[in-house]
Amino acid sequence: MIVNFKVTQVESKTYVTPEEVKKQKSININYDISLKNTTIIPKQTPFGEKTVLRVEYAFSINYLSPNVGHIRFEGYSDYYSDEEDLTRIKSEWDGGKAPPEVQNQIANTMVSNLAPLAVTLSSTLGLPPAMPLPNINFQQQQKKAEPVQTTYHG
Repeated sequence: MIVNFKVTQVESKTYVTPEEVKKQKSININYDISLKNTTIIPKQTPFGEKTVLRVEYAFSINYLSPNVGHIRFEGYSDYYSDEEDLTRIKSEWDGGKAPPEVQNQIANTMVSNLAPLAVTLSSTLGLPPAMPLPNINFQQQQKKAEPVQTTYHG
């Protein structure tokens, strides 16, 4: 279970003006998630000191084809389980076989915490939304849901 999530660095940059971004018909958005540097550390909690697995992350959103900007977050997440389980997880992770269920929990926590911030940053920078936004249409409630298509309207 994830017991702590921390952002330690945010970097964002545009390489062109917002007006130039608006002229683009299509911009590919690439997401890159890196989980690394696992360590077992003691962590003070409301229930006393517990041992956790700390995993550092880097989450990048790159606006490509053309390259118009990027947003990058770095930080760490603390995963709690019993000490024997943490030792096994760290050993597997260090051996190149990170348990998918732990990776998924960390990655999903990361994305759910960072998505709102990424959308705000992309809007502030004049870039297309960093995450797809839902397209609401009350007139089509009776019809079968169609795939959401994201369009940038700067």
